Amino acid sequence: MVLIKKTYKLIIIAFIMLIVVIPIIFPIFLLLNDNKFTNIDIELHFNGDTTYTYVADQINLNTTHYRIPGTQGREDCAQYFITKFQQIDPAINYMLHNFTIHSVDCQNVLFKINENFSNIVILGAHYDSRAKATKDSTNPDLPVPGANDGASGSAVLIQLAEVLYKRRQNLTVQIWFLFFDAEDQGDDLGAGIPEWEWVEGSKQFVLEIDNFYNSLEENFDAMILLDMVGGTNLRFINEQHSTSSLLNELFEIGRQLGFTNAFPIDPIVGTIEDDHVAFLNYRIPSADLIIKFWNQPAEWPYHHTTGDDISHISNTSLEITGKTVEQFIYNNYYDNIDEYQGNFPWRDDFNLLDSELLMLILIILPIIGLAVVILWYRSRLMKKSLESY
Repeated sequence: MVLIKKTYKLIIIAFIMLIVVIPIIFPIFLLLNDNKFTNIDIELHFNGDTTYTYVADQINLNTTHYRIPGTQGREDCAQYFITKFQQIDPAINYMLHNFTIHSVDCQNVLFKINENFSNIVILGAHYDSRAKATKDSTNPDLPVPGANDGASGSAVLIQLAEVLYKRRQNLTVQIWFLFFDAEDQGDDLGAGIPEWEWVEGSKQFVLEIDNFYNSLEENFDAMILLDMVGGTNLRFINEQHSTSSLLNELFEIGRQLGFTNAFPIDPIVGTIEDDHVAFLNYRIPSADLIIKFWNQPAEWPYHHTTGDDISHISNTSLEITGKTVEQFIYNNYYDNIDEYQGNFPWRDDFNLLDSELLMLILIILPIIGLAVVILWYRSRLMKKSLESY
């Protein structure tokens, strides 16, 4: 009985420690896990107002079908990207990646600058818009304008290309600007396009990635994905497929720029099947800058509804995203800056529990602890009852 009594006490102490210590230790861990470095001092040129017009341009290309795969709007958007990059410099190299999903013609579009460097950073976004607004309680069969979910990340890539191209001679890296088709048609309260999966474009691209670079002479440093980066009240999550050392660095860069609301010290933790996953599977360190969009009403409630339009796009959110990525490039690749100590080569990866799972555990633990205490107390009463006979 003495051994059983001691065991019960140890169990109770252990549960109390779990219940009390986990909520305290978890945020402390996040603080200790933050990167300790300083952004290099350089003027950032990314402009949110200009980027906003690029979002509007994409939506206005075709207001009947927007940029649904297999439509004229999708084709017009790919041509729009080519036109914008040729305005930067007609000599910029671009490559079209054509593929077919269930007999529908699709197309990824890739632009490259600084091809004389063998190390590559990929900046990516999807540009297709969802064929059906499956979360829209009023118009679930109408197409989604895709202002935030697609056009915002693509617009940021265009403006980043403009500002980085002007400083290309100071950069020690090749940069890819990669626009994905066929990302957003999977099943979400109904499919965007029947039988389609998510992230079809990125999966197809990585399957054929050897056609787009020389694997004997070139190598990939990192891939950064921008998805839903232009909506109001921007607040990025800690996305768990992402390489944590790369994502943490982006968060710290953003915070040091003063964007503490968009890059909170205690971000929501979640795992998203997005275009970066195919590159992670190809062993490229990758990070997804994305917001919480699930479990409506979320912080941005227009996901996969007709409300994902230009009225809910923020110039400030676009500028926060663009300046953070611009600073990232300068920190790591501007004329071999020596004083910056980031996390390159971004191989370290540490996964956390999703916020909702962690919350569930924190709710269940006290219940289990209480049950153990009750069982222990009942055993003591039974023991006393037996001893009284």
